[in-house]
Amino acid sequence: MLSRGFTARMGWSLSAVLVVVVSGCQQSSNEYQPPPPPKVTVATPVVQTVTQFVEENGETEAVERAEVRARVRGFLEEIRFQPAQTVQKGDVLYVIEQDEYIAAQSAARAALTAAEAAIEVADASIKNADVEVTRSNLEYERQKSLFDQDATTKSDFERAVANRDAAVAALNSAQASRSAALADRDKAQAQLEQADLDFGYTEVQAPISGQITRTLIKQGNLVESGSHLATIVARDPIYANFSISDRQALRLQEARLEGTTPSERADFDLTEIPVYLGRELDQGYPFAGNLNYIDQEGVDQETGTLALRAIFDNPDERLLAGLFVRIRVPVGELEDAVLLPEKAVSRDQVGTFVLVVNGEDVVQRREITTGARYGDMIVIATGLEASERVVLEGVQRARPGNPVTATNVTLSPVEMPAMDAPPEASPEAADAEDSASESDDAAAEAAPTERESAETAARPSDAS
Repeated sequence: MLSRGFTARMGWSLSAVLVVVVSGCQQSSNEYQPPPPPKVTVATPVVQTVTQFVEENGETEAVERAEVRARVRGFLEEIRFQPAQTVQKGDVLYVIEQDEYIAAQSAARAALTAAEAAIEVADASIKNADVEVTRSNLEYERQKSLFDQDATTKSDFERAVANRDAAVAALNSAQASRSAALADRDKAQAQLEQADLDFGYTEVQAPISGQITRTLIKQGNLVESGSHLATIVARDPIYANFSISDRQALRLQEARLEGTTPSERADFDLTEIPVYLGRELDQGYPFAGNLNYIDQEGVDQETGTLALRAIFDNPDERLLAGLFVRIRVPVGELEDAVLLPEKAVSRDQVGTFVLVVNGEDVVQRREITTGARYGDMIVIATGLEASERVVLEGVQRARPGNPVTATNVTLSPVEMPAMDAPPEASPEAADAEDSASESDDAAAEAAPTERESAETAARPSDAS
């Protein structure tokens, strides 16, 4: 029979064996297992012919803008519009007190009537004087004939001469009175026309069609002739003014005249040059128009720039006057351009780069230079071969020198506008229309975050 002490010692031994076995098992399960290579999405660049653009900043300007001003003095009796209302040319906007101008019209009409009456009196006097001249001439001829025959006295002859001269003087006086009456009539007519004009000006009309601002002078206040009352702005269509450098101007000229005959150059129309516009919060250039004017004085020698103006249809008034905008004008084509989504491009203190995956699925860094942007695609000017696989998704997980698990995708070519495309819409218009402003803001905030992550992943300290 085993003693109690022996049993206890056996229990402790078994416990120790179990502890060792368990410890061995735990140590085997905690051995380091390297993580699998990170998953990334890669694609080869798109190679295609792209349209080259001149891109500059500009400012929008209303095609028509007119100040509404009073043309007569008086108290403002009525205001017949609401601020921001669309008005038509000729609409009555204000009514100025009219009593004074109605009285002036009445006085002018009375003066005209009096002048016309004076003309009638003068005409009657002329007729009477003309009859008297005829009669006195006959009497003078009779008396002269008698006087020559010594058949009448000298006093009778002299009386006939005096009567003839008096009749002629009376006729001249009547004619002068008629001339004065005619002048008075013309003056009265002019005064009446001015009175009618002044009365018409008491109703202040819209000089152009467009949207009207708030009134600058309230009802019941006195306005002077020339007082600024409001402003009307027509925003459809709308101008965009911008300038390009002298070199860009030469590029534009050469691109437009290349391959043309002298006769075609003579018939060249500015409106054939398309122009694309983007606002501050727009993605790309969703507004399409055409060139409207080139400064006829040529390049400004002080600034070395050439002023241009484009015109855009603006039926929904999404373009406001005074906006600072981005302008893009096609000037040529670049063949075999290499394009990538802009999200694949990263930047750090060293420069601009992309991450590529070689044939062994190992990440490598490529220093690049970029060119023009086309929507979410950007031209890679130098530093990248068209056959290389570039990391698109998972840039933050890829580190130069480390392997990755790559999934290949295919990129679609960018839709390019033709050099002489009609101004319907730029390539980015559809995307810009479909994207809400909230989505644009979110994308703008997310893009820097992804680039910062890529920069952190590609730093030399991390790669080592």
